[in-house]
Amino acid sequence: MKKNLLLLSGAVMAVGSYSSPARAQNVDYGSLESLFGESITTSATGTPQRASEVAANMTIITADDIRRTGSRNIPEILSRVPGLDVLQEGANTWDVGVRGYQQPYQPRLLVLIDGRQVFVDDYSRMNWDNLPVNIDDIRQIEVVKGASSALFGSNATGGVVNIITYSPLYDKSNVVSATVGTQHEATGDATVTVPLNDKGGIKISAGGLAMNEFDTARRATEAATEVKNPYHRYAAQSSVFKIGSDFQITTEASYSDRNNNEADFVSELVPVKKTSYSAGAGFDWQTPYGLVKSNNYVNHYYLTTEYTPLITDASTLIVSQLEDQFKVGADHVFRALLEYRHKDFKTENTPYEYPQLAENTYAASGTWLWQISNRLSLTNALRVERNDMQMNGTLVSGSYYPQAAYGQTYNTVAANAGLVYKATDEDTLRATYGRGVQDPSEIQSGFNNVLNLGGGYFIDAVGNPNLKPTVVENYELGYDRKLPELFSTARFSTYYEINHDLIASAPTGSLGSTINGPLAGFINVGGSEGWGGEIELKGEHPDGLRWDASYSYQTIRDADMVRQTLDYAGSAPEHHFRLGAGYSTGPWELDVNGQYVTSTDMMREGTTTQAPVATAAYGIVSGRVGYKLCDEVTLAASMFNMTQQNLTTSPYPQIERQALLTLTGKF
Repeated sequence: MKKNLLLLSGAVMAVGSYSSPARAQNVDYGSLESLFGESITTSATGTPQRASEVAANMTIITADDIRRTGSRNIPEILSRVPGLDVLQEGANTWDVGVRGYQQPYQPRLLVLIDGRQVFVDDYSRMNWDNLPVNIDDIRQIEVVKGASSALFGSNATGGVVNIITYSPLYDKSNVVSATVGTQHEATGDATVTVPLNDKGGIKISAGGLAMNEFDTARRATEAATEVKNPYHRYAAQSSVFKIGSDFQITTEASYSDRNNNEADFVSELVPVKKTSYSAGAGFDWQTPYGLVKSNNYVNHYYLTTEYTPLITDASTLIVSQLEDQFKVGADHVFRALLEYRHKDFKTENTPYEYPQLAENTYAASGTWLWQISNRLSLTNALRVERNDMQMNGTLVSGSYYPQAAYGQTYNTVAANAGLVYKATDEDTLRATYGRGVQDPSEIQSGFNNVLNLGGGYFIDAVGNPNLKPTVVENYELGYDRKLPELFSTARFSTYYEINHDLIASAPTGSLGSTINGPLAGFINVGGSEGWGGEIELKGEHPDGLRWDASYSYQTIRDADMVRQTLDYAGSAPEHHFRLGAGYSTGPWELDVNGQYVTSTDMMREGTTTQAPVATAAYGIVSGRVGYKLCDEVTLAASMFNMTQQNLTTSPYPQIERQALLTLTGKF
């Protein structure tokens, strides 16, 4: 293992005149994968590592895996990963939970594209249908399960999904695709890479989707609101410019917008339009004191909901990072990072008040990778944050919390540790610990608005500046066994997770009333414990046959208030079985995937209060047939929910069978 780390470090320098271990797109993954015969990652420590030697529970979904799903959206692809629970609320609306902690506006899964946060801080949630990325341009998706805040930052409490696209420096990603399907779906995507010889490269992607919403039954209150047909469009660019042999400049920019129907934080389906912009720049500089990296970007999100009156929310995130990665001797790799984050959230177009919450976060973190011996390594990481909050804008007279109450400061500490022992060439054992911190969302801390519900009835909705961050601790053991005689790898993991100070909506009126009506707000509701594990057998025969079978078990015990407001215990399917198989021969590719999920009781907003809604156990089957018309062009037919026209998978409207026909050209 020690030899492998040294080979990796040398290979990173050899495959290009210079490359950054920490910045995903500046690593020549293709050359390293060819050299070591398996996937390479930089996500866990910032240094390139073989996937089998990472001190974390990580699943890497390769470009081949993505293609063989036949899907054009990431949540469906993630549904194949043991330990992830996918909640589908509409034709193109999704939430992804980790190990049973599942709900709309899932706050526990940090999502990145090439290391840039696309997780949205307003409600602390992920807009999976508004990602500015071409599915065909994704090299791999790295999924980390368990608290990882010390490695990735705030809100990586349940896990991390890092989407890594092809590099404009090392890869020639030129691809175009067109898809048509049921629900009148039409999708188009294209990526073009412009190489600049030995000076770098520029990559541009663009695409979009339009389709009809599912025509399955809705609640009367939701059916009365206009149902929007989903659409999505995006454009993105990333560039690397080499200035000499040891200095690189990187740039990125993206635009994305969508229209859809999504479950909000009180579990009611509402039409929502979302627009996002992002721009960033940085550098990588190989110095005598290590690899110095600067990463800076701005994300802006603009959301419009169909409430009465119409409410528009604007959220801005500014991130600036300065990092140094260096070696001490042959056995120790260190990474030191300073980070500044500014979050700004405001509500507009309301007749009563115009709140604007601003938060500044100052963080310092460090990672230490110690190669103790050829077979034993230790990874430690620590992150310390200071968060300053204040309320700007205008609050209505008589607000429950005065403006000065929002002047809050709190400090947090996150940590990760992992011991990896490679007992033999076939056997790897892991023991890991993670302490993650989930900050209150901007809505939970600073939303202020008087909601006019008609008929002279008002609710005073307030954020709570006194909320405590949620702290998650995860203890985990893992074992990987290579089975050369079966061309397979078997993976086993078991975990125990403790959650402190979870945050939920308080029942309307339980906080009291103001002159504007009963109060609705947010409170810390207590703790929750979860435990379980995953078993997976995955392999591929040289003759073209492949398989992936897994089983996940998860059980949750909530405190009384957590059960009444969030009900994670009820939302968690206790058992989840997955079985996938495929075969390639000549120009043909055939794949099928089946899943069986046991029953749930997920909380949904009723006419007067939230209540659990029972969903019976269900099975779902998907498949794809692909045919290469020539070396560059592939035609594929895919179907999801093959065995039923409509299927109940959650308290939300039934999902429909979907079929797609996709033509893809790579040049």
